[in-house]
Amino acid sequence: MSAAAKSESRAASAILSDASEILLALSNDRRLSIVNTVVTMNKESGAVRLAELGRALGLDLKPLSRDVMRLVEAGVLRRDGDALIADIASLGRIGDSVVEMTALCQAIPPESPLRRYLVHGRIVDLPKRPEDLDVIAHALASLLPEDQTLSESEVNAILAHAGDDVARLRRLLADLGLVERSGSAEYRRPAAAPARAL
Repeated sequence: MSAAAKSESRAASAILSDASEILLALSNDRRLSIVNTVVTMNKESGAVRLAELGRALGLDLKPLSRDVMRLVEAGVLRRDGDALIADIASLGRIGDSVVEMTALCQAIPPESPLRRYLVHGRIVDLPKRPEDLDVIAHALASLLPEDQTLSESEVNAILAHAGDDVARLRRLLADLGLVERSGSAEYRRPAAAPARAL
């Protein structure tokens, strides 16, 4: 693995680790309630002190402190001296970072107008314009290994990362000649298929 690939892998691992930390921190009803209360109190009166939060939630300070610490470590809450401020924008940032790691977002540059056909990194509807459809199809084809025979279920498993209607995506690739189909059971993406500007 090249140094650049190792660096990208480490960056992706860090993003997933951060996302996991946030999700685990929010996987508890009490911590969700804490975040919600801090958000509400921040809107009403600014930063909130731990004692005020405890009174608002009816919680003892010791268990509340542990939960608050977990939320601070996850980046959902931040401390400003002895006061707390919710940072729920961190949820959107980590969500956007995870989406950028999806297969199609890796294949279609962020500045591409074709990104409008993706929701959370997946195709929800295919473009109507033939030129756009062709480019999206090439991005889909790039997800398949070149010059390797795959079963229909293997192709489906790969295309499932790109959208829910895998049969439609598979047919699109076959109809445009981006994969060769032998009978109904084997598919192969020819080597060096012409690239399309994304």
